[in-house]
Amino acid sequence: MKAKFVCYHLKNTGGICGNGCDKPEGCHLHCKAKLRRPCRACGKPTKIDKPPGIDNDLCSYCNKSLYQIRHVNILRDKALMFDQNSKVVSPFLVP
Repeated sequence: MKAKFVCYHLKNTGGICGNGCDKPEGCHLHCKAKLRRPCRACGKPTKIDKPPGIDNDLCSYCNKSLYQIRHVNILRDKALMFDQNSKVVSPFLVP
C-alpha cells in the first residue's frame, strides 16, 4: 500500500519525521501529538493551550524565571517604600 501523505511532525532535533502515512494529521506515531509552538525566549517547544494567567508564548522554565523576577521587583519596591516612609516618620518620633 502506498502512502498518500508524508508526516511533517517536527522532532525535538528540529528535523521532520518523514514517515509515509494515510492520514493528513501524520503517521501512527504522531497523529495524536499535541500541537506546540516555540518559546519566545529560548525556542523550546511549548503547549499552545495553557491555563489563564500564564504567558502562552513562554515555556515553563521561562515563565518561572519571569515570576521570580516579578517577585524580586515587588520586594524591592516594598523595601524602597518602607525606607521612604521611615525617613518621613522618624523626625516626628525624635523628642
